[in-house]
Amino acid sequence: MAIDERWVIFNTNSLEEHIHKNVVKGIFHKHVPKDIVDDFKTIEFQQVYSYYHWPLMDEALNKGLRLLEMSIKLKAKESGIALKTPDSKPREKSFNHLINEVCKGEPLTQLKETIHHLRNIRNFTTHKDSNSYLGGIGGMVNRNLMRLVNLINDLFLDSEELKVKLISEEAERALFVKDFLESLTMTPPLTKELFANEAEWAYEEKKYMDNLWLSMTQGLPVISLKIDN
Repeated sequence: MAIDERWVIFNTNSLEEHIHKNVVKGIFHKHVPKDIVDDFKTIEFQQVYSYYHWPLMDEALNKGLRLLEMSIKLKAKESGIALKTPDSKPREKSFNHLINEVCKGEPLTQLKETIHHLRNIRNFTTHKDSNSYLGGIGGMVNRNLMRLVNLINDLFLDSEELKVKLISEEAERALFVKDFLESLTMTPPLTKELFANEAEWAYEEKKYMDNLWLSMTQGLPVISLKIDN
């Protein structure tokens, strides 16, 4: 099977290297519902096979963003929140409505901004007006899939555990962003403030990689494939 030559532009020269550099694995703790864990396996394979067909990377992101909606619905059920309106003619609540209900109180309200960020990307990719693909450009796909994995893990933590985790992360994140920005060398008109989003993304990547490393050291399953060329 021939590789998609666009990966060479990003200095990815073998399937093994592609899996190592570009594929986001679904590393979830034991409280994440099995339906989500199983669905993410398909997302992993879509990313892997994008080495042979670039647009599959976008399909992986699209499926991940649909998985976000499943996650919110499962969390709503877990929290006793109805998925339909209480009208005489019940109808499905909008995704936006469900997010706001699920994240109404602490500590889940602190996840709302990230959820809406991913929801907005979902809306954009659903209604795009051309056949352009992100693929590996700027890490847009794997960045947001990492953010999704981090979010789902937080979403299904016990409330008290999540509260403690978010307090700890607030200080850790602030220090990480500060150190990240101070490490940059700027020349006018560039300023460090312009790279604040990059620093926040770098912290999300650190969260994901820490979790991946912990899972590997504990011997938990991590995707490992051999595909005949």
